[in-house]
Amino acid sequence: MATLHSGVCSSVTPTAVKEIIDTDLTDARINSFINMAYFATIRLIDELDECGGGDALCEIQLLLAAHFITVYQRQPKSESIGGEYSVTYLGADGEGFKASIYGQQAIDLDCSGELSKVGLKRAGMRIIGYEDLEEQEPAKSWYD
Repeated sequence: MATLHSGVCSSVTPTAVKEIIDTDLTDARINSFINMAYFATIRLIDELDECGGGDALCEIQLLLAAHFITVYQRQPKSESIGGEYSVTYLGADGEGFKASIYGQQAIDLDCSGELSKVGLKRAGMRIIGYEDLEEQEPAKSWYD
Protein backbone atom coordinates (compact mmCIF):
# COMPACT_ATOMS: atom_id res chain seq x y z
CA MET A 1 0.00 0.00 0.00
CA ALA A 2 1.39 3.38 -0.99
CA THR A 3 1.60 5.87 1.82
CA LEU A 4 1.74 9.59 1.25
CA HIS A 5 5.10 11.34 1.26
CA SER A 6 5.51 13.64 4.26
CA GLY A 7 5.89 16.69 2.00
CA VAL A 8 2.46 16.34 0.43
CA CYS A 9 -0.04 19.01 1.44
CA SER A 10 -2.42 17.71 4.10
CA SER A 11 -5.40 18.82 2.00
CA VAL A 12 -4.34 16.58 -0.92
CA THR A 13 -5.93 13.24 -0.09
CA PRO A 14 -7.55 10.46 -2.09
CA THR A 15 -10.94 11.84 -1.04
CA ALA A 16 -10.03 15.31 -2.34
CA VAL A 17 -8.80 13.83 -5.62
CA LYS A 18 -12.06 11.89 -6.02
CA GLU A 19 -13.93 15.20 -5.61
CA ILE A 20 -12.49 16.48 -8.90
CA ILE A 21 -12.10 13.27 -10.93
CA ASP A 22 -14.33 10.24 -11.20
CA THR A 23 -12.24 7.15 -10.53
CA ASP A 24 -12.61 3.68 -9.05
CA LEU A 25 -8.93 3.46 -8.11
CA THR A 26 -8.12 2.41 -4.57
CA ASP A 27 -6.89 5.01 -2.10
CA ALA A 28 -3.49 3.29 -2.10
CA ARG A 29 -3.23 3.68 -5.90
CA ILE A 30 -4.35 7.31 -5.68
CA ASN A 31 -1.68 7.90 -3.02
CA SER A 32 0.90 6.85 -5.62
CA PHE A 33 -0.35 9.53 -8.01
CA ILE A 34 -0.43 12.11 -5.21
CA ASN A 35 3.22 11.29 -4.43
CA MET A 36 4.08 11.74 -8.12
CA ALA A 37 2.40 15.15 -8.01
CA TYR A 38 4.45 16.07 -4.94
CA PHE A 39 7.73 15.19 -6.64
CA ALA A 40 6.68 17.10 -9.76
CA THR A 41 6.10 20.22 -7.65
CA ILE A 42 9.22 20.22 -5.45
CA ARG A 43 10.80 22.86 -7.72
CA LEU A 44 7.80 25.16 -7.10
CA ILE A 45 8.02 25.35 -3.30
CA ASP A 46 9.93 28.65 -3.23
CA GLU A 47 8.59 29.95 -6.55
CA LEU A 48 4.92 30.53 -5.69
CA ASP A 49 5.27 33.21 -3.01
CA GLU A 50 3.87 35.88 -5.34
CA CYS A 51 0.75 33.95 -6.31
CA GLY A 52 -0.72 32.09 -3.38
CA GLY A 53 2.27 30.36 -1.81
CA GLY A 54 1.43 27.11 -0.04
CA ASP A 55 -2.26 27.26 -0.96
CA ALA A 56 -1.43 27.45 -4.66
CA LEU A 57 1.10 24.63 -4.25
CA CYS A 58 -1.53 22.39 -2.65
CA GLU A 59 -4.03 23.11 -5.42
CA ILE A 60 -1.39 22.37 -8.06
CA GLN A 61 -0.53 19.07 -6.33
CA LEU A 62 -4.22 18.13 -6.33
CA LEU A 63 -4.62 18.97 -10.02
CA LEU A 64 -1.46 17.10 -10.99
CA ALA A 65 -2.62 14.00 -9.11
CA ALA A 66 -5.83 14.14 -11.17
CA HIS A 67 -3.72 14.71 -14.30
CA PHE A 68 -1.64 11.60 -13.67
CA ILE A 69 -4.79 9.55 -13.07
CA THR A 70 -6.34 10.88 -16.29
CA VAL A 71 -3.27 9.92 -18.30
CA TYR A 72 -3.20 6.51 -16.59
CA GLN A 73 -6.88 5.75 -17.18
CA ARG A 74 -7.41 7.48 -20.57
CA GLN A 75 -11.20 7.22 -20.50
CA PRO A 76 -12.88 7.01 -23.91
CA LYS A 77 -15.22 9.88 -24.74
CA SER A 78 -16.67 8.36 -27.89
CA GLU A 79 -16.33 5.11 -29.81
CA SER A 80 -17.34 4.11 -33.31
CA ILE A 81 -17.64 0.54 -34.58
CA GLY A 82 -19.62 0.92 -37.85
CA GLY A 83 -17.13 -0.76 -40.17
CA GLU A 84 -14.17 1.19 -38.85
CA TYR A 85 -12.79 1.34 -35.35
CA SER A 86 -12.33 4.75 -33.83
CA VAL A 87 -11.82 5.97 -30.27
CA THR A 88 -11.70 9.53 -28.99
CA TYR A 89 -10.32 10.00 -25.50
CA LEU A 90 -11.72 12.30 -22.85
CA GLY A 91 -9.44 15.14 -21.95
CA ALA A 92 -7.18 17.34 -23.97
CA ASP A 93 -4.61 16.80 -26.65
CA GLY A 94 -1.03 17.68 -25.98
CA GLU A 95 2.15 16.51 -24.37
CA GLY A 96 3.25 16.54 -20.77
CA PHE A 97 0.99 18.45 -18.44
CA LYS A 98 -0.93 19.80 -21.42
CA ALA A 99 -2.31 16.30 -22.08
CA SER A 100 -5.20 16.77 -19.64
CA ILE A 101 -7.47 19.55 -18.48
CA TYR A 102 -6.12 19.06 -14.96
CA GLY A 103 -2.53 19.52 -16.08
CA GLN A 104 -3.52 22.63 -18.03
CA GLN A 105 -5.20 24.08 -14.94
CA ALA A 106 -2.09 23.35 -12.87
CA ILE A 107 0.03 25.19 -15.45
CA ASP A 108 -2.37 28.15 -15.22
CA LEU A 109 -2.01 28.29 -11.42
CA ASP A 110 1.79 28.18 -11.58
CA CYS A 111 2.87 31.83 -11.68
CA SER A 112 6.54 30.79 -11.85
CA GLY A 113 6.07 29.21 -15.27
CA GLU A 114 8.09 26.14 -14.25
CA LEU A 115 5.39 23.58 -15.09
CA SER A 116 5.02 24.87 -18.62
CA LYS A 117 8.75 24.26 -19.17
CA VAL A 118 8.60 20.57 -18.25
CA GLY A 119 9.52 18.44 -21.24
CA LEU A 120 10.87 21.27 -23.35
CA LYS A 121 14.11 20.51 -25.13
CA ARG A 122 17.01 22.64 -24.00
CA ALA A 123 19.46 24.10 -26.42
CA GLY A 124 22.75 25.73 -25.74
CA MET A 125 25.17 27.83 -27.69
CA ARG A 126 28.67 28.99 -26.99
CA ILE A 127 29.99 31.99 -28.83
CA ILE A 128 33.70 32.04 -29.33
CA GLY A 129 35.81 34.95 -30.43
CA TYR A 130 38.92 35.11 -32.53
CA GLU A 131 41.05 35.07 -29.37
CA ASP A 132 39.55 31.71 -28.37
CA LEU A 133 40.52 30.24 -31.72
CA GLU A 134 44.15 31.35 -31.35
CA GLU A 135 44.42 29.62 -27.97
CA GLN A 136 43.29 26.24 -29.32
CA GLU A 137 45.68 23.78 -30.86
CA PRO A 138 45.11 23.03 -34.51
CA ALA A 139 42.99 19.97 -35.21
CA LYS A 140 44.97 16.88 -36.03
CA SER A 141 44.29 15.07 -39.24
CA TRP A 142 43.93 11.36 -39.60
CA TYR A 143 47.31 11.23 -41.29
CA ASP A 144 49.38 12.82 -38.45
